Amino acid sequence: MRNLFMKTLYDKRVFIIGWGLGLAFVGYLMTIFYPAFHQDNGLDQLIKSLPPALQGLVGNLDNLKELSTYLGSQLFNVRIPIFLSVLTILLAVGLTVGEEEKGQIRILAGLPLSRRSIVLSKWLAIVFICVVASLMTIAGILVGLAVIKETLDTMVLVRLGSLMTLLSIALATIIFGVGLATGKKGLTTAVGVLVAVGSFLLTTFASAVSWLVPYEKLSILHYFPAPDIAKGTVDGMNIIVYAAITVIFLALAFILFRRRDLRG
Repeated sequence: MRNLFMKTLYDKRVFIIGWGLGLAFVGYLMTIFYPAFHQDNGLDQLIKSLPPALQGLVGNLDNLKELSTYLGSQLFNVRIPIFLSVLTILLAVGLTVGEEEKGQIRILAGLPLSRRSIVLSKWLAIVFICVVASLMTIAGILVGLAVIKETLDTMVLVRLGSLMTLLSIALATIIFGVGLATGKKGLTTAVGVLVAVGSFLLTTFASAVSWLVPYEKLSILHYFPAPDIAKGTVDGMNIIVYAAITVIFLALAFILFRRRDLRG
């Protein structure tokens, strides 16, 4: 209890191992699928069979021709955001309103721990878990590359992994901040689902629905253009946006959590 950060990680050890192995497997699986797009005219057949309205689900099909952009468009631009959304909602809700419902937050507040240290320790645990999730995804990709005997510029994985980490931290901090600020599980979960699902729908269908284009900047995924990042284009403004979101909602947690009564 003297080190709440380590205690939180210990309590979440099964969650960390399970999600880490799961994301590693997804990274591995998507990597070993890459050669299939270059055998028996697989890519040409896909282009011919895919309806134009559904192309937003796979992005620009030209990105499938190179390994780096294939991973950017099919793993980091589609599947990773889905998994990260589930991970961050479960994690942030569990560490805030979930623990408050069980009375654990009230117990912590009764110990010689300031509310500020409670917020900081739990948030740092979230950051650590997000970093582990990114590293395990990269590890799965590296194993897949060894299996299919392909090479990839290390900096491609560094860029994608770094922005993936920033995205997951920003998304988790939104939910974390709302949870500690309000103490309401329904509201916190709703905000998490709204941000995650709304962002995915906006980013996915904006390429096919013209009237959605002006609203796409409201999507948190808009600032994680994985195919462009894979090509070497990293917009510093996207990093600033994720940093700003993280700082704002962390400050919200610090300020409002200190002022409200705890349930449980």
